Amino acid sequence: MSDQWQHETDVLVAGYGVAGAVTAIVAHDAGAQVLLLEKGKYPGGCSVLAGGGINCCGDVEAGVAYLRTLSGGRVPDELIRPFAEGLAGNEAFIRRLAEVDGARISLNKTYHGQPVGVYPFPGREAWYYVRILQVPGFSGFPYVQGASTRGTAMFKLVMDNVEARGIPVWLEAPARRLVTDHGSVVGAIVERDGREVRVRARRAVVLATGGFEQNEWMRLQFLQGKPFHSMAPVTHTGDGIALSQKAGAALWHMWLVHGSYGFKFPEFPIAFRHPFGGHRNPNRRMPWIVVDRVGRRYMNEYHPASADTNHRPMEVFDPDLPGYPRIPSFMVFDDVGRQLGPIGDPIAFEPYIYEWSKDNSKELDKGWIVAAGTISDLAHKLKEVPENGGLMAPEVLDTSVASWNRQVEARRDPLLRPPGTMMPIATPPFYAATVWPIISNTQGGPQHNERQQVLDAFGQPIPRLYAVGELGSFFGHLYEQASNLGECFSSGRIAAKYAVQEPPLP
Repeated sequence: MSDQWQHETDVLVAGYGVAGAVTAIVAHDAGAQVLLLEKGKYPGGCSVLAGGGINCCGDVEAGVAYLRTLSGGRVPDELIRPFAEGLAGNEAFIRRLAEVDGARISLNKTYHGQPVGVYPFPGREAWYYVRILQVPGFSGFPYVQGASTRGTAMFKLVMDNVEARGIPVWLEAPARRLVTDHGSVVGAIVERDGREVRVRARRAVVLATGGFEQNEWMRLQFLQGKPFHSMAPVTHTGDGIALSQKAGAALWHMWLVHGSYGFKFPEFPIAFRHPFGGHRNPNRRMPWIVVDRVGRRYMNEYHPASADTNHRPMEVFDPDLPGYPRIPSFMVFDDVGRQLGPIGDPIAFEPYIYEWSKDNSKELDKGWIVAAGTISDLAHKLKEVPENGGLMAPEVLDTSVASWNRQVEARRDPLLRPPGTMMPIATPPFYAATVWPIISNTQGGPQHNERQQVLDAFGQPIPRLYAVGELGSFFGHLYEQASNLGECFSSGRIAAKYAVQEPPLP
């Protein structure tokens, strides 16, 4: 080993979520020496906070048709078929992983009686989920709160496979800079135990570092609305984006956010989203409406994938204010709605764990929820909320709620919320909570080709550099529910396949 290197491996993988773990597993099984890095104290990233549904494709041709429409022309055709083929291989791969720890698997071909494909495009019938129902002897990670039990079981499955292979893992060891030689990536400088360690990668570096959810500067530059807040781990600060840019990478899909609306409180550096995740259940009652800073209802509060696109109606800029009349907005509901269940769904790593009360009473006592005996009085209180800027108009909010109640009675919403989700706001006291655009995860990052090779500004691969998972995700127009996990499994396999084929450095 050269004096300039303190450590050496064949494939260096930065980021220990699902995408990084799968890359490491497949590269190891192909005979490569692998080192897996993780910036945080615990592995998992956004993966372990996910719901656990892993998107798969049962018919490649139908999947290609669906993805082509879903992509809205923002993804080159040459990437669409390999992506569909990768998703088509997920189930078999996951079943092989399950042989290590006996994980129980289920297949979901429908969701609430609807196709798994969220949008009514040709080919939606091709999609289905794999879920990890249970890993024997596993009941969850003590450092993760609020995530779906199937989501944590899913990550336990890949973690068990990493450990079974004896793949070395460095925790709290972020990659700080890539090392290049005549444009080829030959390693990375890694921070470990307070010092810099130069790690040589004889074949390739694979970036699996996630998105820029917690990077305020990147949010300001790439997202239309502001402020956005994020429920992602605080370690997700766009490191892989900066690393790849330094090596000459082009960026794509930077504007696309998988997110919704939810809550941000000074006590926590992360945000909390509302509890309506996954595909829309057309018969699940949602007790609230969302109004802007004046008091007007302006959105269907329950999109087909409500954790994905419900932030988009909030991002309108009004030059006459000037400002964002819908940021923040206010979630309005009545006492029946308050008792229906928690309006917040905290999902977090320690030390930011918070248990939301089942009837929202604790949050009411904290002042996170405002209460009043009438809608007009509620509006007067909201007008005093500093972020409202004094815009709330009691007569407008009164009209909005009265109009909503008539629509509930008629079971017809002009903004197209399904009738089965609607319920009146008629029983005092009345309540409101401030809501913001919330990021579950970003999709943008370095552009890649069908081999997951990172591309430069001229569309040429940067030698020996790969990106997987949500770092420069395939998705650039609409996100398909559960497909980031599907992409983690497929892109990790693809990158590993080609990374191990790189000629070793002398």
